[in-house]
Amino acid sequence: MELSKRIRRPRWTDARLLVGAMLVVLAVVGTYLLVTSANSTTRVWASARALVPGEILEPADLTVAEVNLAGLGKKYLSADSELPTNTSVRSVVAAGELLAASAVAPVSELEGRVVAIDIAGSVPSVVDSGSLVDVWAQPEQNGLDDDGTPPEQIVDSAPVAHINRDVGSFGAGDGARIEVFVGSVDLPGVLAALDGRSVLSVVGAPSVPADESEQ
Repeated sequence: MELSKRIRRPRWTDARLLVGAMLVVLAVVGTYLLVTSANSTTRVWASARALVPGEILEPADLTVAEVNLAGLGKKYLSADSELPTNTSVRSVVAAGELLAASAVAPVSELEGRVVAIDIAGSVPSVVDSGSLVDVWAQPEQNGLDDDGTPPEQIVDSAPVAHINRDVGSFGAGDGARIEVFVGSVDLPGVLAALDGRSVLSVVGAPSVPADESEQ
């Protein structure tokens, strides 16, 4: 009788204790993995300044950013890999923005080129490297030959690579030189306007939000 009292079947409460212990262990492991994932970072390239299509990327143009990308690391250019040579960006990358892998391409694949344009008048103060501008052309007016031809927009939303506001034929301040990336479709019109018989001017264009430009 004594032996039968000592050896008894496990009760259902014992199973509950076992399940409870397993749940506690799973909760501890899950919390550890969650905290570890939250604290893990990835080294990726970010722009040190505004980057414009047509410019060759150099190490000085970039900076390393350690960020938690939560599984999106492959979407961005790893800073642990060497910067590809003779590459540029497909669209404007703002200063401090992470450099997406899809935004980088060999210069030879870009559909356009950087063109220097001399502006007779002033350029809006808000226009700087990385800005977008519309380029307009108007035939030079020659007194009696003035036919009142209105200006024509020849480029829409061209990214600005560089700008020098102190360029002019009669001293500093009466003109500017601006370098813009012009798409292949617009290149013939721009080159024709640069033949010296047109007066070129630029106006600031609205910037495209980053989330829309990537769509």
